[in-house]
Amino acid sequence: MGTLIQDEKGTYRWVYEFNLWTNPTILITVLKVFVISCLILTAFMFALLIPDLIDGMLYSWQVEGTFRIGVVVLAVMVGLSIIGYAIYAILMGGKYCAVFEMDKTKIVHSQMPKQFEKVQLIGAITALVGLASGKPSQAGIGLLTAARSSSTSTFAAVRSIKGSRTLHVIKVNEALMKNQVYVEPEDYDFVFNYIVEHCPNAKVKG
Repeated sequence: MGTLIQDEKGTYRWVYEFNLWTNPTILITVLKVFVISCLILTAFMFALLIPDLIDGMLYSWQVEGTFRIGVVVLAVMVGLSIIGYAIYAILMGGKYCAVFEMDKTKIVHSQMPKQFEKVQLIGAITALVGLASGKPSQAGIGLLTAARSSSTSTFAAVRSIKGSRTLHVIKVNEALMKNQVYVEPEDYDFVFNYIVEHCPNAKVKG
């Protein structure tokens, strides 16, 4: 394995960092959310016209107007999401850095603040699992407390797994929560197969 570090209890940890300007994974996820939301809104507006359609009182300009509103809302939301993503990328210094922890029951995705560099994180993980001294150091403890946010996927609750080797991402989805696991090419097969083996209720694609 390439960048994975395993502790005595069998928990795997690794760091993944990618360029927000060249890797579109997060932007694609955001756009999908907005597109689906706009489609639902448009469908709802058309549903409001059904009574008039049944009564024969629906005019073509009403249908056309509703369609145009849906298109305008979609265009505005896509534009705002792209602008918002660009602002986010600038604030993050153009990089997304995350730490992953994986054992037999779950996987945790923790986003790190922009000031953390990949080399620093690898060193902190090494200290955390005690490969050097046998005890977690202050660097390792600081790593856990510095996480900006985290998402935990419990393998027993995972309903679908979708991998993209090109984008180095494995999507681990529960009924109400979606998680994205990023992994280096040399570790992709191991992590993907490990997740699949421990998610008995999941449909697998990729």
